[in-house]
Amino acid sequence: CQRPLTHKWGSGQVLERISRQLGRPDVAFGKTDGIPDSILAIDKNTGYEWNCLPFLDNNFEFGYWDPPYDHLYKKEGQEIWRVCKRLAILHTYIWPRAWLIGGSREAMIAITMGPMKQIRCLQVFIKGNEVDGDKE
Repeated sequence: CQRPLTHKWGSGQVLERISRQLGRPDVAFGKTDGIPDSILAIDKNTGYEWNCLPFLDNNFEFGYWDPPYDHLYKKEGQEIWRVCKRLAILHTYIWPRAWLIGGSREAMIAITMGPMKQIRCLQVFIKGNEVDGDKE
């Protein structure tokens, strides 16, 4: 991936690569210049709180979430997981699968950023499938 395009979001190629390799998300939790207008953005700027979302369980097919990297945001992540059937999380920490009830880890992809090539991990989780022997 190339260097970050803005101070708000990671590499400008991440969403493009996710779409090409894993399918296009129908919702992004966070709205920045790297998210096209055709993808629904859910964050404070669009009137939503990640820890209390007004959507039905499994409302979205595939969500993308790039939270701040200062900690794991467990409560927010669990609420986002509730409304998604499949979720890609981009973070510097590895998310515990046990926090995402009913989910399996589908993929883990290393993504570098910046001139020092700091690594982030794109972690993809899916509900209702066992992937690579991952069990509850």
